[in-house]
Amino acid sequence: MRRNLSFLGFLVLACAGHAAVQPDGIYLCVDADGHKTYQNSSDGGSCRRIDGVVATIPSSDLPRGARPVPRSGIAPASFPRVDASTQRLRDSDRRRILEEELHSEEDRLARLQVEFNHGQPQPAGDEIADASRYRERVQRLYEDIERSQGNIASLRRELTPFRY
Repeated sequence: MRRNLSFLGFLVLACAGHAAVQPDGIYLCVDADGHKTYQNSSDGGSCRRIDGVVATIPSSDLPRGARPVPRSGIAPASFPRVDASTQRLRDSDRRRILEEELHSEEDRLARLQVEFNHGQPQPAGDEIADASRYRERVQRLYEDIERSQGNIASLRRELTPFRY
């Protein structure tokens, strides 16, 4: 029993000693490389005091060890809804816009491929004397073709039947 009392006395003294040595605040310090550290004392000009900033952890009403139930995809009753005919009209407008974009992107790709000429486009007047300009234009055309092909693939994915 005496041992427990001495341990309890030690614990009280340790807590009292800890309370007497309180930090003077919380400081955010940034070193020359941009690394951030949080300290209880300032080491000079690289630290600024950030008192008043309180970190909170959201409380949970779940019992200890319980897992939260994942939310379903169903919106609450207060969520604004549109009727089926309005949604159908919006979906058809969206599909029409995507199809127009797809056709214009396919036309753009066809023009780029004709100009690219399998990697050997006709040099422009100022590119005949300057080979580096010609190579830059060929590279730019190649990148534009790749970008256009990616756009077409994305638009086709958006137009897949399961969405409509």
